[in-house]
Amino acid sequence: MERTYSVCCGVDVGKSSHHFAAIIPATGELVFDGKVEQSESGIRDALLSVSLFGSPVVVVDQPGNMAALLFAVCDDMGIAKGFITPRAMSKAIEMYGGDIKTDAHNALVIAEVSSSLPKLVKPVSEKSALYLRLSALMSYDRELTLESTRATNRLHDLLLSVSPALETHLEGKRVQSNFSLMVLSRYGGPAGLKKAGRGNVRRWLRSRKGMGEAALRRLDDLFEAIGRQSVTIAGSEYVEELIKQEASFLLTVLASRKKVAESRDELLSQMPEARLLMSLPGLGAVTCATFLAEVGDISRFPNASKLASYAGLAPKVRQSGKTIHSVTKPRGGNRRLKRVLVLSAGKSVQFCEESRAYYERKRSEGHSYGSCMMALARRRLNVMYAMLRDGTAYEKQNG
Repeated sequence: MERTYSVCCGVDVGKSSHHFAAIIPATGELVFDGKVEQSESGIRDALLSVSLFGSPVVVVDQPGNMAALLFAVCDDMGIAKGFITPRAMSKAIEMYGGDIKTDAHNALVIAEVSSSLPKLVKPVSEKSALYLRLSALMSYDRELTLESTRATNRLHDLLLSVSPALETHLEGKRVQSNFSLMVLSRYGGPAGLKKAGRGNVRRWLRSRKGMGEAALRRLDDLFEAIGRQSVTIAGSEYVEELIKQEASFLLTVLASRKKVAESRDELLSQMPEARLLMSLPGLGAVTCATFLAEVGDISRFPNASKLASYAGLAPKVRQSGKTIHSVTKPRGGNRRLKRVLVLSAGKSVQFCEESRAYYERKRSEGHSYGSCMMALARRRLNVMYAMLRDGTAYEKQNG
């Protein structure tokens, strides 16, 4: 942060309380040091006490949900706020005494770093209501994605324990189909299906919405798979009840993901930035939403290189004297953002002639597939930055 402040207030945030440590940069004097309750009145009183010594800046090490109320009170009082990245915080704690781990010590380290090295303090990006809603939606969708993966793996394991043939028949994401989950949640495994009988299951399936002739053919294939096993594995009755529960749970999770996707698309339709970004070949709704949720206002990055560094797509340079000089792939940055940008770059090779030509040129130079994708993602990020900066959609270059 470029501006200098009269007081630097470091805050070690917590769920039920924070620890404040305020320092006057000019003298290094510690003017406030104490535990503050996670409530509006407690935070406001502490900030008023700190403000008596001059214009303060509040700096945290975790600008997430635990700091949301603190930031809201700062905004209401007109107090500047910032944060120190986890890596910088880790290095600072190590320099100030790595064996000590207390809230008071961490708050003091944050205050010391923000007063002596203000360049390490990053501004907290201001997001509009749409950006905040989109960020919350994408965070929720990530949790649902993890939950659906776990539930799918558990369901495969349960099916394998009662009928390997049935598990093979529903391998991979086939078990996530509406047909598979509806049948499994109602009848369980092979014993439940055989007990109900093919005729009864067919009649029930016909009464379900969206289950036509294709579903009936799949049902015949499913009965053929379970018919290959005549023996009953011990404990299968209990397992089949678990299959019903797990299939019902997975149905609910996937339905929630569908609703989240609908809400996401509705939000994107209200954002001019989304329409610009999705004009770029290979960039769909998920990549666009993740980009906007993670980056926020593009104006907080003075140039595309700064954005690339934030996304973890800027090359890492190592140089020392005449013996060491190398440029390697970056390891840091925003991993969620980097992941979707690299995946989007891979997709663009299939749909965009320019991306395909760039990729093939890099491959002909002897670069690995991963390096080519990173380079293409960086190139596309430069284009995305220019599109948002200038407010123009992507146009295919002729020739």
